[in-house]
Amino acid sequence: MPLETYVHLVWLVFLGFQPVFDPGAGLRDALIIVAILVVFLPVYFWTWSRSGRAALPGIVVLGLMGALLPGVNSGATTFLVYAAAAAGRKLEPRPAVVVLAVLVAAAVLGAATSSIPWPIVVAVYTPALLLTPMIGAVSVVDRVRSRANERLHRAHDEIERLAAIAERERIARDLHDLLGHTLSVIVLKSELAAKLADHDAARAATEIRDVERISRRALGEVREAVVRYRQRGLAAELEGARAAFDAAAVQLGVELPDGAPPPRVEGMLAMVVREALTNVLRHARATRCDVQVVRDGDAWVLEVRDDGHGRLGPVGNGLTGVRERVEALGGQVDVQGGAGVRLTVRLPTMAAA
Repeated sequence: MPLETYVHLVWLVFLGFQPVFDPGAGLRDALIIVAILVVFLPVYFWTWSRSGRAALPGIVVLGLMGALLPGVNSGATTFLVYAAAAAGRKLEPRPAVVVLAVLVAAAVLGAATSSIPWPIVVAVYTPALLLTPMIGAVSVVDRVRSRANERLHRAHDEIERLAAIAERERIARDLHDLLGHTLSVIVLKSELAAKLADHDAARAATEIRDVERISRRALGEVREAVVRYRQRGLAAELEGARAAFDAAAVQLGVELPDGAPPPRVEGMLAMVVREALTNVLRHARATRCDVQVVRDGDAWVLEVRDDGHGRLGPVGNGLTGVRERVEALGGQVDVQGGAGVRLTVRLPTMAAA
């Protein structure tokens, strides 16, 4: 049972107002309060432990207590508020509104037919007349919002599940398209080479060399596909690099745009950032590195600057691969030395397929 169920019991303090402020109150009034609580508490907890229409009997009992008991204890009007809160949280909106209307009518009828002197009646019933519809309406809205949030969470879970299924199917299709034909060719050429080995060794050797060439090409395609699957977002790549920079006592400054680049552009920028930051840690002997991504017209510009020694060594496979991939997407790569090294990558928003 939620904590708020117990917190709401604080409003039972209204039952003590009459014995405290009535000079003629005595032991009888205290015993009445005890008797009321003996009836109220089981009904209250029973009602809040039920869901939907199953809670309606408890709501009815609370409402009757709020309508009938103010004659013996003026603070009993608070039971109308308890009934309104339970109706708003347990019932569907339309039945809850009907119950709230009945509770308000009961409060008005109780005030009109009470034998208590008129000025005191106003003081006794005004809180109930104000709080019953207000608390009930708040409870209805809270229930509607909670149900909407539950549906939203279920929809998100379903979307994630469908996305995972779609991703698995996409990977399966990619692997089938990537390897299905290639492996079939390898099998056929291997069988042919085995048949030719006894009477045409030269041709068998040619077939085996073809198998090796096709296998190497397939291996490269698989590696490239794995790299694409492992690509993370730009922000995630930078967050992962920050731990390595902190361990190396190199300060990493990051400036990212408000809007995210298109997925193909972001994947390429993330790969460039990974390669560039790895080079800074390994070779630059820098104390600070700044990464900036900005939108410049119809292009995205990435700049990585460090304050290291600034010497440009031989171009390695990593930077060569970065340049080839960026240029394949219609982009440009510029590397400058001097007071540190500055790597600038410019990619068009509509990156080439």
